[in-house]
Amino acid sequence: MNPKININNFIEIDMNSIIGTGVEIVFIICLFVAIKFVFGRAYKQLIQIPSVKNKKKEVEFIYQNIQIFLTVSCLLLCLLVAGINGWLIYQGKNLIEYQTYLIKNISFNYLLVIGIRVLKILGILILTKWSIPYIKKFITWLTEWAKNVDQITANDASIEKLFEFFKSNFNNIIWLLYVTISAQIMVFPEVIVKYLYISLQIYMIIIMGLLFTKANTTVIETLDAVSKKYSDQRNIVRIYNRLRKLIPLAKRCLEYAIYITTATLVVQKVDFIASLAPYGLLSLQIIGIIFMSRVVQEIGQLLLEEVLLRESDTDDLSKQRRETFLPLFQSCTKYLIYFGTGIAILYTIKIDPTPILAGVGILGLTIGMGAQSLVEDIVAGFFILFENYYLVGDFVEINGVSGFVTGIELRTTRINYEDKNYIIHNRDVKDIVNHSSYSNAVVMLKIPYQVKMSQVNEIIEKVGKKLLENYSEDIIEPTIIEGVEEFSDNQILIEVVTQVKPGKHLIIQKVLGIMIKEAFEEANIELRVVNHITLSNDQPIPIFLKPLRVKLRKNQ
Repeated sequence: MNPKININNFIEIDMNSIIGTGVEIVFIICLFVAIKFVFGRAYKQLIQIPSVKNKKKEVEFIYQNIQIFLTVSCLLLCLLVAGINGWLIYQGKNLIEYQTYLIKNISFNYLLVIGIRVLKILGILILTKWSIPYIKKFITWLTEWAKNVDQITANDASIEKLFEFFKSNFNNIIWLLYVTISAQIMVFPEVIVKYLYISLQIYMIIIMGLLFTKANTTVIETLDAVSKKYSDQRNIVRIYNRLRKLIPLAKRCLEYAIYITTATLVVQKVDFIASLAPYGLLSLQIIGIIFMSRVVQEIGQLLLEEVLLRESDTDDLSKQRRETFLPLFQSCTKYLIYFGTGIAILYTIKIDPTPILAGVGILGLTIGMGAQSLVEDIVAGFFILFENYYLVGDFVEINGVSGFVTGIELRTTRINYEDKNYIIHNRDVKDIVNHSSYSNAVVMLKIPYQVKMSQVNEIIEKVGKKLLENYSEDIIEPTIIEGVEEFSDNQILIEVVTQVKPGKHLIIQKVLGIMIKEAFEEANIELRVVNHITLSNDQPIPIFLKPLRVKLRKNQ
């Protein structure tokens, strides 16, 4: 039984123990100072030996390591003595009696075992300290080898960052491993060794996770550079060039996967939160599903383009039809993949999608009843496509609006002309005039009877050649006199026609009218010019010329 002591006796015992602890710490410090002094004197004498002077750096390196080891050992031993004595004082034990009891019961064999253990720790320390510089040199060499092995400079920066990160954290791993092994050699309590190993494993998992994150960037950049180096239009690697837009997504998905894997492995090492580990696997599966759905979407669109836009055995009309249907097929493919991705994610998190789909169906039916205009747009869009009313690239006139068709979507048709974009709902498409083949720029001339037709033909022919030189890309057939439209009292009405590409009729008819007016003025022939435009087989529309200055474009 522990004797009862009053507060005065406790204070007296406590003060004696504290004084004794201080004396022990001072003794330890003095002992290590003396040992360091002896090593210092020995070092000074040793470097005076001629055979040792040649290896002064190596000897100095060993001496510095010994000094560091002695300093650290002194500090640790002082902390150990203070901690043990403090614990004994807290337990109310007489420190002097307890230490005397320990000294009497410690055998020589026990001290020998302790000494051997200390020597083992010291040997491991020297080996660790000696091997670290060589390992760092090997990592440096490995860095240069990795930068040069692929003969690609685009990834050198990422490779250097990767190995520099590994080198900077390698020391921490080595020293934490050394402390753990030393604790095991010294037969520390099992719980201490266990948590030291857990700490080491957690630290290594985190470092490896960060390392893989940086390696992920390096590997992706390397593959990207290699694909650009060896790809052309004749091999399968060209497909990668179409998938390069997925590189940022691939980096993010792999980073998230690495972070989640790292967190899952760390959680598994901690008992009281180990039950959360399965959620990490679910998160990885969801990330994989999202990434693969994006890859499948891009590959699907690529295959559609390869099939629909191939150039072999395809006339212009078929190619135009395929260009029209391509966005529709791509949109349908994209939404089908999104739908499948959502279903796969629901199955992954153990949720039955059947009730959800049923509810969505009912909701969709309800919305459809109130969104008849949307349904009308979609139905009209399908009829426009399958009845071949017009295609992307056609020059059309819809409900009085003229322009090029730039897109046919499920709900709308897009028309563009002279930097004006028109968006027409498919259900509102009523009157359609398709000028997909050509347009006619027509100028109607009233020629006096006294002017010879041969002279008129010569002037029109010269004007037509000049117009063709300046606008060869827009003109399909050269300018001709189509014929006489009317005989009046004092003049005849002739029709001058230039066949142009769809949508180019306005600019050509303006320029043609001015060129004809200037040509007749040079020939001293007075006439009144009336311009008409006809598109395909339409009736001419009279347009009277106003004074206008136009700078003619010349071919480069």
